[in-house]
Amino acid sequence: MAQIDGGIWQGKSVLVVDDYPAVRKTIKELFATMGLKVAEAANGVEALDRLKEHPFDLIISDLVMAEMDGFELTEAVKNSSKFRAIPLVILSTHADYKYIFRALRLGADDYLIKPPTAEMVNIVLARVFNHEW
Repeated sequence: MAQIDGGIWQGKSVLVVDDYPAVRKTIKELFATMGLKVAEAANGVEALDRLKEHPFDLIISDLVMAEMDGFELTEAVKNSSKFRAIPLVILSTHADYKYIFRALRLGADDYLIKPPTAEMVNIVLARVFNHEW
């Protein structure tokens, strides 16, 4: 894959949370082309453990996962004084407004539908990192 706007996002760290390894790999590859450093977690519990180890610049989370889903993770992150400032974006196949509104009400900073395009990811990154697009 070619580098996509890597200068803007170069060095930002992202935690990708999804229960499917193939999805994590695809998202990781996309983000790597954008200059982002990517770590992975298979569910919300694992994500919270990873957050305790490293102060990520962004969390990208699926909704439907075992142990702790994306709604619960969003709520845990946004209710934590230590983690609440970290932007959290939901990345899901669920395009129904009920899922989107619930995630946003719980504090998600944005919502992307799978599979994300590089252009959509850039727009969301610009929004959460307060850059002009």
